[in-house]
Amino acid sequence: MAVASGAVVGPVVGPVVGPVVGPVVRLLSGSLRALPGRWRTMSRMNTSADGSVGRRRSMSEREMVAFLATISATTALGIDLIIPAFGQVRQAYGLPADSTQVALTVTVYFLGLSLAQLLYGPLADRFGRKPVLLASLGLYGAAAVAAALAPGLALLLVARLLWGIGAAGPRVLLLAIARDVYRGDTLARVLSLAAAMFMIVPAIAPLVGQAILTAGSWRLVFAAPLVPALALMVWTVRRLDETLEPAARRPLTLARTGAGFKAVATDRVALGYSLALLFDFASFASFLASSELLFDRVYGRSSQFPLLFGLMSAVMGATAFAGSRAVGRFGARNLIRSLFKVNLVSAAVLFVVSIAADGGPNFWLWFGLLTIGNSLRAVVNPLAGSEAMQSMGELAGTAAAVMGTISMGGGALLAGITDRFIDDSVTPLSAAYLIYGALEFVAILWAGGFRRTRPPP
Repeated sequence: MAVASGAVVGPVVGPVVGPVVGPVVRLLSGSLRALPGRWRTMSRMNTSADGSVGRRRSMSEREMVAFLATISATTALGIDLIIPAFGQVRQAYGLPADSTQVALTVTVYFLGLSLAQLLYGPLADRFGRKPVLLASLGLYGAAAVAAALAPGLALLLVARLLWGIGAAGPRVLLLAIARDVYRGDTLARVLSLAAAMFMIVPAIAPLVGQAILTAGSWRLVFAAPLVPALALMVWTVRRLDETLEPAARRPLTLARTGAGFKAVATDRVALGYSLALLFDFASFASFLASSELLFDRVYGRSSQFPLLFGLMSAVMGATAFAGSRAVGRFGARNLIRSLFKVNLVSAAVLFVVSIAADGGPNFWLWFGLLTIGNSLRAVVNPLAGSEAMQSMGELAGTAAAVMGTISMGGGALLAGITDRFIDDSVTPLSAAYLIYGALEFVAILWAGGFRRTRPPP
């Protein structure tokens, strides 16, 4: 099925995807080739002054970044690929053309994604990163197939919940593996570069989803993520060394797990940045859930949605890459402080123009301001995550789980509230960007993230 669909989809997707994503891919590939020799090989050393730690490893620096980006991309693939199929899903289940019930497939996916992280974190700290990652990828692929075969909306939502539970594993293991291997601004830079590569997926996923729809049906779109899940399992088995030392593994008891949760909740920096990520995710999840409807009902541009969504994602990826380069020059906290000021200004302008135009501002102005805001978050988000993880040490798995649950669970709930107000106007979404952005500012301020630090030498 994968070969046949690839033969059909390739000629359809290639001419569209190439001009949008090609420059970003070449930029990222060039940046990885241009990494200094010591930076490419530091993961093979026992200890390094530039931020890497751990045993001798099979993966080079470039492969590790690509691996981290790919496992993180599974989360986005489970959303962005299927968005173009919403119309066919409504038809298949006899729903009205403007029904928002299909958006529940995103909501329950995020619910599973957020809550299951609390399970994967302690398991990863007890049994190691590699076996837990493999198990979660297996569930991810199986749930994708179940969703594709669902005979009704109720079973589709159950499958999507399980799909989200499977996607929670790679989300936790991304941060845990990175924290096992790196420290300081090196950790921030690696996560930023992985985020930049990750953005290639949302850039092309809607286009690929649309092309699969042309060649097949929505069921084929939902089943497609099985292929990358299997490929990632092979990559993990063949190339990933276990990054958690046996001596650092924690017993799987309620007392020890509770102590790990308490350590995260009582760490002001970790908790503050986790709350900041909560509000950041709330605004972006609102955009993901409502963007397809807003493109159609406010601007009548539903046919352009996959291409424009991909264009926005490509810009976000290029911005995240630039941010990864800037970390080495300015330091993570200094970069967060500077970019967040710009982010708040862009959110305020977005809200003002939405109000002034009675919920229907010029499309390109609205799209441009959203692209600016989302691109800035593509830089700030991985930096905030790295700052939250700095002091977690052997608790990296549990810490990543708690932070992910706080940010994604709370963010999904706030996004659900926002989505109730979205109808034929962009104003509710614009208000969400401003309000959640202001709350994110307060959380980072409380965590001490706006204190100026000395840039790296």
